[in-house]
Amino acid sequence: MPPDRPGTVSIELLVRQARAGDQAAARALYERHVDAAWGYCLAFCRGDNAIAQDLCQETFATALSRLDQLQEGAAFPGWLRTITRRTCLRWADQRRRERDGLQAVMREPRRVVVKDPGLSGAGQPEAIVSEVIAACPDDGLRSAALLFYTDPPHSTAEIGELLGISRTAVTSRLHRFRHWARTRMLGRLVDALEAL
Repeated sequence: MPPDRPGTVSIELLVRQARAGDQAAARALYERHVDAAWGYCLAFCRGDNAIAQDLCQETFATALSRLDQLQEGAAFPGWLRTITRRTCLRWADQRRRERDGLQAVMREPRRVVVKDPGLSGAGQPEAIVSEVIAACPDDGLRSAALLFYTDPPHSTAEIGELLGISRTAVTSRLHRFRHWARTRMLGRLVDALEAL
C-alpha cells in the first residue's frame, strides 16, 4: 500500500476516528476512496450511472457501519474493495432472480380468470381466487394480483404502467403474492384436516 501523502491524516487514524463517531473522518474516508468504488460499480453495472450510484452508496453505508469489524485500520482500502465486490455481486444475483422470475411468469400456463367475483359459486376456482386475492393483507400485492388474475387479464407490462412500477417490481409482487397465497391455502388445508 502506498504511504499517505505528506500533510494528510493516515487511513489508520481516520478509521480510528470514524469508529469513534467522527463524521469528518468518515467523510474523509469516503472522499479518498469513492472514486475507486464508483469506478468498480460503474464497470460492474455496464455504465448505468443510477445503479452505480446506488451500489456505491450501499457500499459505503455498509463499510462505515461495520468499521468495528475491521481489525487493521490500514487495511481499509482492500476491505472496502471486498465490500464493493460483494455489494455488486448481491445486486447481480438479485437482478438474475428477478429476470428468472419474469421469465417464469411469461412461461406460466394461462391462469384462472375471475369474470365476476360476485357471481361465482362457492368452491368454484374463480370464487377461490377472488377470495384469496381479497384476503391478501398487502395492498401492493393485492392490486397486482387483481389486475393479473381478473377479467380482463393484464400483462406484467400493463400492470406496471397502471401501478406506476417496473415490470420487475410487478413480477416480484406476483411471486410474493403466490407465496403468500400458497401459505394461506396450506394453512386452511391443515386446519380443515385437523377438524376431521
